[in-house]
Amino acid sequence: MVISTSGSETYITEIFNGTSKIHSDVTEEKGGSGKYFRPHDLIESAYASCLNITTRMILDSMNVSYDGIIVKVELDRSNEVKTIFKYQIDISGSIDKETKEVVLRKVMNCPVKKTLSKQLEFINEAVLSEQRI
Repeated sequence: MVISTSGSETYITEIFNGTSKIHSDVTEEKGGSGKYFRPHDLIESAYASCLNITTRMILDSMNVSYDGIIVKVELDRSNEVKTIFKYQIDISGSIDKETKEVVLRKVMNCPVKKTLSKQLEFINEAVLSEQRI
């Protein structure tokens, strides 16, 4: 579970997962400070970090050494009926093209992509609690 608490500055929120804290905000144009991740940045971050971790796990399971992984994700919300995640995965090191292609095919099954690909439902648990009373 993640808990978001409003901060003293306009629109800044502290996000806590029980172990770590980060902050979120909106751009200056929308009245925020623009210092922290925007909420949509956090969605991009979830996918990018999952792709990065999954790529490394696959390479490790194949006993393939690598120097580093850089993942870039951009969330394109310009289409009214579809959300598009544009991504790029760069694997640095002396890895042949064929091995990279195998890894990139396997990484398509990363857990966050699987989660985001399912039908979504939003349940207000406070409303459910009130209905049970």
